[in-house]
Amino acid sequence: MKTCMTHAPIARLASLALLASLAAACGGEPDQPSLPGGGGGKADELGGELGERWDRDLLFTGLRVDLAQKSATAEIRLAPSSAPGASFDVKGLEVLAVRGEAGELPYRIVAGRLDVAAPRRGGEAEGAVALSIDYRFREREELEGQTTSGVTFTWPYFCGNLFPCKSDPADGLRFALELEGVPAKQQAVFPRTIPADAPSYMAAWAVGEYSYKKLGVTKAGTEVGVYWLPGEEADSLRGTAALAAHFDWLEQTVGPYLFGDKVASVSARWKNAYGGMEHHPFWHVDAGSMDDAYIHAHEAAHGWYGDGIRLRCWEDFVLSEGPTSYLAARAISAAGGAAAEKQIWNRFRARLQSAVASTDVVAWPDSCGKLDILKDNIYTSIPYMKGAFFLRAVELAIGRTAIDRALSRFYIANAGKAAGMADLIATLSAEAVAVGQSAATIESLAQTWLRSKGMPELPAMP
Repeated sequence: MKTCMTHAPIARLASLALLASLAAACGGEPDQPSLPGGGGGKADELGGELGERWDRDLLFTGLRVDLAQKSATAEIRLAPSSAPGASFDVKGLEVLAVRGEAGELPYRIVAGRLDVAAPRRGGEAEGAVALSIDYRFREREELEGQTTSGVTFTWPYFCGNLFPCKSDPADGLRFALELEGVPAKQQAVFPRTIPADAPSYMAAWAVGEYSYKKLGVTKAGTEVGVYWLPGEEADSLRGTAALAAHFDWLEQTVGPYLFGDKVASVSARWKNAYGGMEHHPFWHVDAGSMDDAYIHAHEAAHGWYGDGIRLRCWEDFVLSEGPTSYLAARAISAAGGAAAEKQIWNRFRARLQSAVASTDVVAWPDSCGKLDILKDNIYTSIPYMKGAFFLRAVELAIGRTAIDRALSRFYIANAGKAAGMADLIATLSAEAVAVGQSAATIESLAQTWLRSKGMPELPAMP
């Protein structure tokens, strides 16, 4: 999000200003260009033989993008299936051609959905089904795809403005990226591969006059760095001074990082937004937030919760933002001491009080797959802050060692998969029992912090 923010977004740190920006940009129906064929397409003559099919497992997307021409090819691999066909979100794209291993495939476009007559099974070894989709995209002023400022932004469900995709947060796939047409004297910052299953909104790039500094290497061998744009060096180095230590603590405490051996915070000049976005391994941080150590730590923590573990549905947004906020505070404490951690919790308290006063909603809605992350007020500061204070209360109930063990155990069991907040609560409850506490204690704290409105009594600060 996001503090745009952090998925999760953004530091999903979403400040109220950011929330207002996203609400304006994303709260209504997306402003999309008219689609080719008027909702028809190449398979009109099939008389309805093609249909909507979102359940086909998407394994891999390789993107070859020409930034100068605003054109691209998506090489997609689908899992074998007993039934043919596959559907993709292409709301913001002009689809030019769809091919399979044997040549052109029938397809149609209906209301921004691309239906493809993909075969049931693949090549010689009955392996993955390969598709190739040629398309064009456009730049946008809003944070909904390729922006005019040179960065991409697709959270929560705008990947269809950048490449054929499925925007379900539970869906995981691997990526490969190639970019050409980068303007002279600029460089593109992006991962050439994302080697573990990731949510569709994680793949991204940023283009600009970047400078880079290596900040350090963790005990696990991960290089941690920062990219900044002209005029931002001092703020960027101040905000990331302890980022390598934060990342090392996360690796040592939570578990192995999934998405490569080089990571960095990357300055992104968003318009009317603040915070960060979890585009691992090179997460984006708004230029105005580059001096904020918490934003960098929060986005880094999404490599474990929000990206490393995906969401079962948008109602589980607190599983992304609560742990990342809590873990960022803990990482800052490990590097900067108790005083630094106390400062973060005081910041959280002020943010929670403001959020409850302005938009009092529950942090964890009692449904799954029925609510919209933006339109139904899930994306507020409440899941961030109540999620963090819930884990702080659990820490006080079972001890810091026990909660660290539970968060690590849950991550290792679910890394590269989708999970829900109920699953984490079950793990925390089991850990509580293991250390002589009652599982009912965790359930009661979850009811107070996650299922109820209002301002609970805050747990003791560090």
